[in-house]
Amino acid sequence: MHVHTRHSGAAKHLRFLRCRDCYSRPLDVYRTAKQRGMDLVTITDHDSIDGCLELLNRFGDLPDFMMGEEVSTYFPEFQHEIHIGVYGLNEAHHRELQKLRGNGEELVAYLRQSGLLYALNHFFLHYGDPKRVHRFVERMSELFDVFEIRNGTQLREHNTLVVQLVERFRNASGAHRPLGMVAGSDSHTLRRIGRTYTASPARNREEFLQDIRAGRTQVLGLHSNHLSLAADIYGVVLRYYPTVLSIRNGEFPPFIRLKNFFLSILAAPFLVTPYIVAVRHSRIERQRINLFTRLFSDGDAAS
Repeated sequence: MHVHTRHSGAAKHLRFLRCRDCYSRPLDVYRTAKQRGMDLVTITDHDSIDGCLELLNRFGDLPDFMMGEEVSTYFPEFQHEIHIGVYGLNEAHHRELQKLRGNGEELVAYLRQSGLLYALNHFFLHYGDPKRVHRFVERMSELFDVFEIRNGTQLREHNTLVVQLVERFRNASGAHRPLGMVAGSDSHTLRRIGRTYTASPARNREEFLQDIRAGRTQVLGLHSNHLSLAADIYGVVLRYYPTVLSIRNGEFPPFIRLKNFFLSILAAPFLVTPYIVAVRHSRIERQRINLFTRLFSDGDAAS
């Protein structure tokens, strides 16, 4: 339910190298997912459906494939960007989503009106305001009926907190509002595709989407840690070097290729950095999520 291809744009942290966020080809993503037992496959590139269209243009309508997209949208109230997984959309939907994504409230209103299935991905990604976290959670619970409760790039602590909050939403809303739960690898390489996934008794993609809406799904698979995060970073970076060295792929104009080649050589001694970054990031993330967990626990005790 959450996987990327080479159409996901540039990596935010390696802009000076013009490194992609992912180098996996759509066909390789599809084949890898099928080899690992996935009955249904989707692609959710960042603000793009080009990977989906590349696959569909090659093979036509695939009964075991559904169009997906991870839409980045901004909420002025919280000065924060969230990511929304959208499923079963078409090109007209995509164009409208890209027009509206500057304001999350307007975007979600359109998603509700269109009847598309949409999910809040990695609930607390980059959210760092403990003073407003209760209001943030409250607003997200009002806007979303489907939540990604297990993300393969997030720590167990993050995913556990999301599960606890979704259970709280369910208890508060009663039986009149079923909540959907999904899981996805959020893989930017082929390595983790199909290792974190969503299951249901559905026999086809239409029934599968219905099962998500009705809360009849199971989430299975792996969480993340500093080792898997470091492996993901290395997986992307090491795919970058052949791209710079190859003169046939058309990735860079000659001058940019030459510049990036020398930048890559200069950066080579720092290849240990991704591991250090992964360890530091995991430590900071664990502290942040543990703080949020305590804040919600304190709120329960006070009430």
